[in-house]
Amino acid sequence: MPIDSGDPTDAVEGALYIAGAIVKPGQEDRAAEESVTLLNASDRPIDLAGWSIANKAKRKFLLGQTILPGQYLTIPIAQGTAGAEFFRNKGDIITLLNADGLKVHGVSYTQRQVRSGWTIKF
Repeated sequence: MPIDSGDPTDAVEGALYIAGAIVKPGQEDRAAEESVTLLNASDRPIDLAGWSIANKAKRKFLLGQTILPGQYLTIPIAQGTAGAEFFRNKGDIITLLNADGLKVHGVSYTQRQVRSGWTIKF
């Protein structure tokens, strides 16, 4: 088990995970937008200011929330210009990057896992 040096960045090491994502929004009565759900497995809040979610095409969505200890945080991913989707329905990679642009966690999914309005769990 790593020793916590007291540096807040040490607490993030291995403590923040991508737990799920809606990559294909459902109909009107279901999820209306793409989203990513993060889990903070640590014992302290983590400020996500300057952090981002990236896809395989290296497009980034900037974060800014704080995620509380032991909590999940679902982040709606706004559509790009002309209604472009952030995540591909044919499969993609989702990467969580810290404020320095370094990978903290990453997941991938295939077209077979994509269902309209459903959350893919990782």
